[in-house]
Amino acid sequence: MLAFWPVVTMILFILLPAHRALIWSVLGAYLVLPVGTSFEIPVVPSLDKTVISNLSILLCCFLFVREKWLGALKDPAVVALAATFVLSPFFTAFFNPEPLIYADRIIPGMTMYDALAQAAVNAITLIPFVAAYGLINNDERRWQVIIILVTAALAYSVLMLIEVRLSPQLHRMVYGFFPHSFGQQMRAGGFRPVVFLGHGLLVAIFCAMAAAAAVARWREARGRQRTRASLIALYFGVLLVLCKSVGATILAAVFVPFVAFLRARRVAMIAAAACIMMLLYPAIRSAGLVPTVTISQLTGSFSADRQGSLGVRLINEEQLLQRAAAKPIFGWGSWGRNRIYSPEDGKDLSTTDGAWIITLGTWGWVGYLSMFGLLCLGCGRLLRHRKARESISFVSSALWILLTLNLLDSIPNASVRPMTWLLAGACLIAGRLSYKHTVDRISQSAPGTSTI
Repeated sequence: MLAFWPVVTMILFILLPAHRALIWSVLGAYLVLPVGTSFEIPVVPSLDKTVISNLSILLCCFLFVREKWLGALKDPAVVALAATFVLSPFFTAFFNPEPLIYADRIIPGMTMYDALAQAAVNAITLIPFVAAYGLINNDERRWQVIIILVTAALAYSVLMLIEVRLSPQLHRMVYGFFPHSFGQQMRAGGFRPVVFLGHGLLVAIFCAMAAAAAVARWREARGRQRTRASLIALYFGVLLVLCKSVGATILAAVFVPFVAFLRARRVAMIAAAACIMMLLYPAIRSAGLVPTVTISQLTGSFSADRQGSLGVRLINEEQLLQRAAAKPIFGWGSWGRNRIYSPEDGKDLSTTDGAWIITLGTWGWVGYLSMFGLLCLGCGRLLRHRKARESISFVSSALWILLTLNLLDSIPNASVRPMTWLLAGACLIAGRLSYKHTVDRISQSAPGTSTI
């Protein structure tokens, strides 16, 4: 499947318009390809589902896309953050050459070869972001993201329901192995669906995003289509409950009503504020401003087991924050150097779940701000240029909510995936066009006057 996927991507770009081919190729690879396996070739990054999918998209964009899809490279903020994201591993390697020794465990120091490999991975990671910036550049194409997400989720829901009933077996049946701990997929006397995503938590947040997209379709639909859209949204709500994930359910319960009932302007501002909070989350957490005790108590009202699991996460995050504070600028580097080990026997004592703490500890504030800065840049521009709120379309605000759900889920989970980068690219160009449209409108209404 991994070897054949470039052919699938090429067929998509031949048969479909480039923006639809991009969405289907990103989403299809994420939903179908195997987890935890890759081709290992010397001097080349591990060719897993993400790398193969992204490189396939890059090749097809160069071969088949005639329009200007590299517009992101003309955006100074994008170029600056992307360059920092790609090049920061070299600085991390420079400041982490020493091996770490814990009893019998020896963790090697970073080398320039490690930095080069990580820089290549980071550059490949940005491909859906850059392609979405260039191709998903108007409201009609942004609606295609919503429609394709709902369509794919409806098809995927059949597999999800099979695993809810029979236990997560499809990855083992199709690919020959189960990619994670089976015990973690057992909840409330039943099972979480995993399908081909690797963990039930990833399936749950995907379902929450599909529910938000379905509600967006319901709001804009009319007549019989509105009735059908409401049934689809209700179906995803029930499916989300069956996923047995408290975090994804709470996020959907909070943000989906915004899509259903608020104006686009307010929805976009709420999403922008939440994304900026995500960008600053490590500083907020370090300052003790996150009510961890209250969150733990609320979680306990749902499940004592979930409260215990959350407590373990919070304790680990506090310890990892202290570890990250020892090298805050460029981090500790790869090879698990950001983790905590027992000095007596070298046992790994850390549990790293959230994408934010993994990124912060591994690559420091420079790596963290460049990565999440790119993901949140569109929302930041909305808050900076408030006049742009007048021209925000509803579909743009809906996409910002989808991105917000994904980014907030990355606080407890490592859920930043190619779909996250695609949404961020589409949201970024939406924010830039909204601002440009407003400035142009003001300029036309008052010629000869300065608008900035």
